[in-house]
Amino acid sequence: MVSEIQQLDFLRDRIHEIRSALFANTSNEAFKLPTCIISALNIDNEGQVCFFIHRPDLYMEEYDMEFPAKLDFYRKGKPFFLKISGLAQIVADKDEMLNYIGLPGNVDLPSLSKLLLVKVKVEHAEYFESKHKHHRQWNNWWKEMWHFFSGTKSTPRPHHALNLRPAA
Repeated sequence: MVSEIQQLDFLRDRIHEIRSALFANTSNEAFKLPTCIISALNIDNEGQVCFFIHRPDLYMEEYDMEFPAKLDFYRKGKPFFLKISGLAQIVADKDEMLNYIGLPGNVDLPSLSKLLLVKVKVEHAEYFESKHKHHRQWNNWWKEMWHFFSGTKSTPRPHHALNLRPAA
């Protein structure tokens, strides 16, 4: 339990430091939310990363309100990045969104009708540290070019893998 709290605090600190991520719906549904760049509001004590996205033009009932998703947190100049996957939940209720941002339910915010609150329950997180050694930059660049032109994949290995699934 203590290590899970420490992992959540570590994750919260890294997310707060980076803030922006690429959000993607990983379900196989025909209609799904488009991939977009998000700005994380916070990560709560239940391990949910919360953020707002623009409401799509299509009717919301066509979408599943829960679906698998991933978040890739990256910021240029930071010596690390995160890859998070889990179950996303869409909150479309205006009162619940107002409650989340700390406003009473009787406030009228017309712009809120253009947004959706999304909560991604972190089930798996990987933390990667970047190597910023100047003498290795050219070597890494050549390796990346080789992998690009040869068609092979070069994937970094995680330094920490966090598994925050509840124990059964």
